[in-house]
Amino acid sequence: MVSFKGYVFSKTLMPDPLGNKLIKIDIVEEKETPGPVVTGADESAMMAREVMNMMQQVLKSMPILNQALGNKVMVPRVTIWLTDDEIEYLGGRLDVGDYVEVSIQNGSINIKRL
Repeated sequence: MVSFKGYVFSKTLMPDPLGNKLIKIDIVEEKETPGPVVTGADESAMMAREVMNMMQQVLKSMPILNQALGNKVMVPRVTIWLTDDEIEYLGGRLDVGDYVEVSIQNGSINIKRL
Protein backbone atom coordinates (compact mmCIF):
# COMPACT_ATOMS: atom_id res chain seq x y z
CA MET A 1 0.00 0.00 0.00
CA VAL A 2 1.12 3.53 -0.80
CA SER A 3 -0.42 6.63 0.75
CA PHE A 4 0.11 10.37 1.06
CA LYS A 5 -1.58 13.27 2.80
CA GLY A 6 -2.71 16.39 1.03
CA TYR A 7 -5.49 18.90 0.97
CA VAL A 8 -8.26 20.02 -1.36
CA PHE A 9 -6.74 22.89 -3.31
CA SER A 10 -9.66 23.71 -5.57
CA LYS A 11 -13.22 22.67 -6.16
CA THR A 12 -14.91 23.69 -9.41
CA LEU A 13 -18.48 23.20 -10.59
CA MET A 14 -18.73 22.48 -14.33
CA PRO A 15 -21.33 21.05 -16.70
CA ASP A 16 -20.62 17.81 -18.56
CA PRO A 17 -21.44 17.50 -22.31
CA LEU A 18 -24.97 16.32 -21.42
CA GLY A 19 -25.67 19.35 -19.22
CA ASN A 20 -25.33 17.53 -15.90
CA LYS A 21 -23.45 19.08 -13.00
CA LEU A 22 -19.92 17.77 -12.28
CA ILE A 23 -17.60 18.76 -9.46
CA LYS A 24 -13.86 18.83 -10.18
CA ILE A 25 -11.71 18.34 -7.05
CA ASP A 26 -7.94 18.95 -7.10
CA ILE A 27 -5.85 17.49 -4.29
CA VAL A 28 -2.29 18.72 -3.74
CA GLU A 29 0.54 17.66 -1.45
CA GLU A 30 2.77 20.20 0.28
CA LYS A 31 6.49 19.48 0.17
CA GLU A 32 9.49 21.34 1.52
CA THR A 33 11.47 23.16 -1.13
CA PRO A 34 14.98 21.84 -1.39
CA GLY A 35 17.76 24.11 -0.25
CA PRO A 36 20.33 25.62 -2.56
CA VAL A 37 23.07 23.33 -3.82
CA VAL A 38 26.65 24.49 -3.47
CA THR A 39 29.14 22.42 -5.45
CA GLY A 40 32.87 22.23 -5.19
CA ALA A 41 35.38 20.73 -2.82
CA ASP A 42 37.60 23.70 -2.10
CA GLU A 43 37.59 25.75 1.08
CA SER A 44 35.35 28.52 -0.28
CA ALA A 45 32.67 26.00 -1.34
CA MET A 46 32.73 24.41 2.13
CA MET A 47 32.35 27.84 3.73
CA ALA A 48 29.48 28.70 1.36
CA ARG A 49 27.68 25.48 2.34
CA GLU A 50 28.05 26.29 6.03
CA VAL A 51 26.80 29.86 5.55
CA MET A 52 23.80 28.65 3.49
CA ASN A 53 22.90 26.10 6.20
CA MET A 54 23.04 28.78 8.87
CA MET A 55 20.92 31.17 6.79
CA GLN A 56 18.30 28.47 6.22
CA GLN A 57 18.10 27.74 9.94
CA VAL A 58 17.71 31.44 10.76
CA LEU A 59 14.98 31.92 8.12
CA LYS A 60 13.09 28.81 9.30
CA SER A 61 13.13 30.13 12.86
CA MET A 62 11.28 33.32 11.80
CA PRO A 63 7.64 32.29 11.15
CA ILE A 64 6.66 35.54 9.41
CA LEU A 65 9.58 35.41 7.00
CA ASN A 66 9.10 31.68 6.59
CA GLN A 67 5.53 32.21 5.35
CA ALA A 68 6.45 35.19 3.18
CA LEU A 69 9.31 33.35 1.48
CA GLY A 70 7.20 30.24 1.03
CA ASN A 71 9.48 27.34 1.90
CA LYS A 72 6.84 24.84 0.72
CA VAL A 73 5.70 23.96 -2.76
CA MET A 74 2.34 22.47 -3.77
CA VAL A 75 2.60 19.34 -5.88
CA PRO A 76 -0.57 18.35 -7.81
CA ARG A 77 -1.44 14.75 -6.97
CA VAL A 78 -5.10 13.90 -7.75
CA THR A 79 -7.80 15.45 -9.91
CA ILE A 80 -11.19 13.76 -9.80
CA TRP A 81 -14.55 14.57 -11.43
CA LEU A 82 -17.65 13.52 -9.47
CA THR A 83 -21.40 14.01 -9.53
CA ASP A 84 -23.28 15.14 -6.41
CA ASP A 85 -24.32 11.54 -5.73
CA GLU A 86 -20.77 10.21 -6.15
CA ILE A 87 -19.23 12.79 -3.86
CA GLU A 88 -21.49 11.59 -1.03
CA TYR A 89 -19.64 8.25 -1.12
CA LEU A 90 -16.48 10.09 -0.03
CA GLY A 91 -18.14 10.64 3.34
CA GLY A 92 -19.88 13.89 2.61
CA ARG A 93 -18.80 17.08 0.96
CA LEU A 94 -15.14 17.92 0.57
CA ASP A 95 -14.37 21.62 0.79
CA VAL A 96 -11.33 23.64 -0.17
CA GLY A 97 -8.76 23.35 2.61
CA ASP A 98 -9.95 19.95 3.88
CA TYR A 99 -7.06 17.58 4.59
CA VAL A 100 -7.29 14.11 3.09
CA GLU A 101 -5.32 10.89 2.91
CA VAL A 102 -5.06 9.20 -0.47
CA SER A 103 -4.12 5.52 -0.40
CA ILE A 104 -3.50 3.15 -3.29
CA GLN A 105 -3.70 -0.59 -2.78
CA ASN A 106 -4.44 -3.57 -5.04
CA GLY A 107 -5.59 -1.39 -7.95
CA SER A 108 -7.90 0.68 -5.77
CA ILE A 109 -7.60 4.39 -4.84
CA ASN A 110 -9.18 5.52 -1.56
CA ILE A 111 -9.65 9.13 -0.44
CA LYS A 112 -10.38 9.69 3.23
CA ARG A 113 -11.02 13.04 4.93
CA LEU A 114 -8.81 13.55 8.00
